[in-house]
Amino acid sequence: MLAFIAVWGWLAVALAAAVAVGSAYTIWRQTALRNWRRLAAQLSGECKPRDAFSPALIAGTLNGRPYILETAVSHEDDAPYFHTRGALPLRNRAAFILGLRRKSLLEEAQTRRETITHEVSDPDFSRKFMLSCNNSAHLLTVLGVNACKTLQKYHDVEVYVRLQEIEWRRSGQIGSLKVINELNEVISQLADKIDALPPSTLTLSEKLSDEAVIEKGV
Repeated sequence: MLAFIAVWGWLAVALAAAVAVGSAYTIWRQTALRNWRRLAAQLSGECKPRDAFSPALIAGTLNGRPYILETAVSHEDDAPYFHTRGALPLRNRAAFILGLRRKSLLEEAQTRRETITHEVSDPDFSRKFMLSCNNSAHLLTVLGVNACKTLQKYHDVEVYVRLQEIEWRRSGQIGSLKVINELNEVISQLADKIDALPPSTLTLSEKLSDEAVIEKGV
């Protein structure tokens, strides 16, 4: 009899814990949706929800550029993953291409002795990030100390600069306005620097070939 009561006691505890976790998750999703709506209002845009609890898309204007924030599934890598991305259009007359991704701890250990291909203003950044770029001279101009410092706060951040777009990515649904605003500020500053670079003399086929280097990420 005592064993029977003990089993039911454990079941009750497990059920209560499951309910608590489910409630916390629902509250978190609702908070993310409220934050995205607040951001949409700040950007004079609109927020489209994925469902009653989570956001799907914001379309607005950030520092004078059309801006999109969305949740999406990437199929660029071998293993698709759900992520949040913020994106801005570029003029990019320099045809500057950049891809960077925060390394995992294992990748940091495995690449510790490798020669750094692209120098940036922060030596720690080069050790912590996978980086691909078609113009190292422009890289030093574009990727300054402040951007490096901000990006190093996040264990899973990615930034991609293509011929006509710059974007940041993080895995999962990002609901924190502080995080979103910080990463938006990074790509907005990078966008201004990229559009101020001198025009490229590359042919269209050469530009597309450069862009293809980051087509599947870094």
